[in-house]
Amino acid sequence: MSNIIDYVKDYGHNSFFDKPFNKVDALVLSQFSYLKLDSHVPQVGTLCPGVSVYDIASSSDADHLFTDERYKKNNMELFDAMASSERFKDVRFNHGIDVVSPRWEMQFAAVTAQLPDGSSHVVFRGTDETVVGWKEDFNMSFMTIPAQIRAVDYLHYAAERIRGDFSVGGHSKGGNLAVYAAMKCSKYVRKRISVIYSQDGPGFTKEVLENADFEAIKDRIHKYVPRSSIVGMLLQTQEDYKVIEAERAGILQHDPFNWIVEGDDFVYRDDVAGRYVIGDASVSEWVSQADPEEMKVFFDKIYEVFMTAGVSDLNDFKGNITTLMLKARAVSDNMDEEDKKRIRAVLSVLFKSVRDQIRERVRI
Repeated sequence: MSNIIDYVKDYGHNSFFDKPFNKVDALVLSQFSYLKLDSHVPQVGTLCPGVSVYDIASSSDADHLFTDERYKKNNMELFDAMASSERFKDVRFNHGIDVVSPRWEMQFAAVTAQLPDGSSHVVFRGTDETVVGWKEDFNMSFMTIPAQIRAVDYLHYAAERIRGDFSVGGHSKGGNLAVYAAMKCSKYVRKRISVIYSQDGPGFTKEVLENADFEAIKDRIHKYVPRSSIVGMLLQTQEDYKVIEAERAGILQHDPFNWIVEGDDFVYRDDVAGRYVIGDASVSEWVSQADPEEMKVFFDKIYEVFMTAGVSDLNDFKGNITTLMLKARAVSDNMDEEDKKRIRAVLSVLFKSVRDQIRERVRI
């Protein structure tokens, strides 16, 4: 089955003049934004022309791009395919920003892609598969976080330096930031946004939507979630979405390299996989009605459960799944009955997903 690497190889001979920018291209650029671009792309505040993919590949320190060992092989293959393709080699990147602030509990990164046909795409980087990263994903679903404020500022900054209309997007947290920035930016900037791509990004509570211009942009939001989506579906309440078929199991489907591409489009499914949906009606009802403070306490407790159980990376369970589950249950036993019920419902879905992931690795 094909993925975004195969897509770049198969359609690399098509320029953006011949084949306009599409949803798969948007996912390619979202994954590209995860590379360590800080020393290669002109940063916010500088007055330098953008740097092309080909120029980055030709630099002496290109290896610096792949310091993230988790996806190093796939990232290198995707980058090499982009650098050698007519379609992507001349895409220029500019206005990079990468800020990590422990004090504000913020990780924010973005970059602007300038396509050879004159169009532009603003990309917000997502998070990794650590529990800390997932907690940030969940937090932004019910409260405004510093990264969202920075996203609005960045969109204004980039828009001032872009000609004409443009698109925005991002994977995981980046998808949420793209939608949030489009809702909260000035009306003048918002009118210029053609498409908003949210690739398995978490949603928003009613409170956030009521204080933003969601109605003004909802028809431009193109949201995609893999069949076993957890991040994009846990608090999904308002955005329409399409379900993508993906390889691997459970949490691994959050990885864009596992999204199945057929030709120049994704392969779609009718709905998300039932086994990864939180089916407890009381939990679903509570999620839709809980106020931000209740949600904060709830996810803080889930985070506490994982930390106490010794889980720091959902994508790398090296311990015994049964032991971890028992530790998690022991921690939740000290909570009141309602919290215990809700937390166990969420943990059940997450552990079910991880168990399937481990079984698949054994088969491989």
